[in-house]
Amino acid sequence: MGPLPAIVRWLLVGLGLGPLAVFALRRILFTLTLLHPQPPADAARCPTVLILVPIRNEPQSIPGLCAALDALDYPRPQWQVALIDDGPTDDLRQHAAIEAAVATRPGWQALHLPASVGKAQALNHGLAHVPFGEIVFIFDVDSRPQPNCLRWAVRPFADARVAAVSGRLVAANALAGPAAYYTAVESLVHQLVTLRGKDVLRLGPPLLGSNNGYRRAALAQVGGFRPGAFLEDSDLTLALLRAGYTTRFVPQAVASHRVPATLRGYIHQHIRWGRGFNDVARDHLPGLLTGPRLSWPLRLELALFAVGYLDRLALLWAIALALLGVEPVVLWIGIGISLTLPLVQIIAALAFDRAAAGYWWRLPLIPAFFVVDTCTALWAMAATLLNLPRLWHKTDRG
Repeated sequence: MGPLPAIVRWLLVGLGLGPLAVFALRRILFTLTLLHPQPPADAARCPTVLILVPIRNEPQSIPGLCAALDALDYPRPQWQVALIDDGPTDDLRQHAAIEAAVATRPGWQALHLPASVGKAQALNHGLAHVPFGEIVFIFDVDSRPQPNCLRWAVRPFADARVAAVSGRLVAANALAGPAAYYTAVESLVHQLVTLRGKDVLRLGPPLLGSNNGYRRAALAQVGGFRPGAFLEDSDLTLALLRAGYTTRFVPQAVASHRVPATLRGYIHQHIRWGRGFNDVARDHLPGLLTGPRLSWPLRLELALFAVGYLDRLALLWAIALALLGVEPVVLWIGIGISLTLPLVQIIAALAFDRAAAGYWWRLPLIPAFFVVDTCTALWAMAATLLNLPRLWHKTDRG
């Protein structure tokens, strides 16, 4: 690259290093919160709970979920279940499996949609047709909650300001292959470092797609689940916080699930997440920057959350500039720090969780999948800008 005016060079460098520096400081702050205890909420009454389970083309997972729900130690009159048949496209096995599941279980209902409407709309359908429940709890069909999951999850709702909680999701197939391992580690860091850190700092931890609960009144106030949303959980996180509520992360409320077992499944899932974050940024950033109910620390953190994978895109920009010879020394130092901090977080999360040896000796897989992760973020941004068709892919969980 030919000579550039100094002001232009540093403007280009700032576009890369500025976001990297902000995200680096954020990573350091959340990692340090591992040193701070997170006291659990006090035991509270057991409010009524409606469990909603949207199901699409996964009849084989229904018996396992039902067995896990049967084992919940929550007071039986206080909870009901609605299994939502989101228009299966394969055959009638899902319909039959749902009917068999509810036939012998009092308080369980089957809701059959004539055609698939997507997860958000399926959940809205459940809310509209089953009025039971002060708290609405969401499980994906591959979730397997531990018996005490609900008891832990409802505790924060004793505080009227709490609109929603997320429990912890643990990958049941984490060591099934490289894609499953990376997804499991990514999820571990996201939950035990980022979500836990936000909870400790009272910065509105974002909700997960499963093993999460909502105060029904708060959910109705913000209009329920946004139809067509790729990340209905993230969208709702920002909607609830902008409405003046708060959210909590409860790591003691544990459910296992299965993560993508193949590279193809991983890529499809992360492109969907990337496009979802782009939608969230488009819909919520203006309100986050001007919302009168938000403190400045919370407003800043939610804005960073809304832009999702911006750090990956900034990293690619910085690498491109360094390779082109624009202030390479400064850029490579920033790039090195940005690549080192995620590894520090991974090691800290594994140590905090006392992870099994299998997690540790697979650590060399991380750099290769980080490249894949970054490339999917770039593709998701391109797909958003080009307004490519939104396709649903069944997650290959092995």
